[in-house]
Amino acid sequence: MSVAEPDADPELAGLTSPARHTRPLRKRVMQAVRRMHLYFGLLLLPWAVLYGVTGFLFNHPTAFSDAPTASFGVSELADTPMESPPKPAAVAEQVVAALNERAKDGKPYALVEPEKAKYTRDFAFATVKADGQDVSILFDVNNPGGTVRGKAAAPVAKVEEKAPFAISGAKGGTPKVARDERGTPKASEKTDAPTHANHATGPLTLPEPLHERVKAAVPVVLERTGFPTGDVTVTSVPDLGFLMSDGTKTWRVTYNAMTGTVSGSTAGSATPPDELSTRRFLTRLHLASGFPGSQNAKWFWAVVVDAMSFVMVFWGVSGIFMWWQIKPTRKLGFLVLLLSITAATVLGFGMHDLLAPK
Repeated sequence: MSVAEPDADPELAGLTSPARHTRPLRKRVMQAVRRMHLYFGLLLLPWAVLYGVTGFLFNHPTAFSDAPTASFGVSELADTPMESPPKPAAVAEQVVAALNERAKDGKPYALVEPEKAKYTRDFAFATVKADGQDVSILFDVNNPGGTVRGKAAAPVAKVEEKAPFAISGAKGGTPKVARDERGTPKASEKTDAPTHANHATGPLTLPEPLHERVKAAVPVVLERTGFPTGDVTVTSVPDLGFLMSDGTKTWRVTYNAMTGTVSGSTAGSATPPDELSTRRFLTRLHLASGFPGSQNAKWFWAVVVDAMSFVMVFWGVSGIFMWWQIKPTRKLGFLVLLLSITAATVLGFGMHDLLAPK
């Protein structure tokens, strides 16, 4: 065995082993941080690339477009009413003047701080159906320009056979059910709930429908979780979809418990959905979030999102520790970090001002 190998010489082993075990704790911790920074960076790579690409697609609608797209500017808008979009302040003045003309009495209206007048959105939209295409036109209302995007026209919806069992709901919704002080339906009301059998021409209301169960549970849940209770309004419940056969055809049925409506279509008559293009898949993947009720691919995707959030934070913080260990880079790195924090703070306040309701 060669003497160049540390394990072959007891003296060399004695010189190297203690040094490795007696390294200062700070150095051992920093070595562990560097290793985690490295391997977490490798783990993060595909998700960081995906996030970067999909974020770019949102910021540039014409990039890698899945449909013919073109941008237009001043030359395409020449001699059109949108060559010079009206300024918000000028339109506001016209609105105030028109209101003053309509006012019969009282003090005249006056425009206040016209420089703060603005459109609530930056774009106006129009659509055109021509030559088997659906063309979308986006106009920038603040500057002359925009984009045009075309895609194959959606297939014409099939004329569906009217479901013989279809039921329209009442305008006033379902009948109110008497409740006790805890919001629970009274026993007499539970047993007397109308059904399809005794209301053949009215909305289809089942005993203890889903929205009534929700309404009855709300006061109890609020009490047990320490929140105040009051008048409860159930805003929506999911429709129920199922297949039903009349012996000849199979129907795809939809039932809404709140309105008592029943609708249906034959199982094969639904219009095929739009094709999921690569671009649309990537942008939807970027926005996918939340844990569904069952453990499917979306549930595991949510786990990845949580893991990525943790790794990104660790990656940034560990990078600061690693930078600080390299003394020649401290001064310049500090200036870069200060510039980054300042820019992020200023931009954050600016975006908050733009997004906050006025």
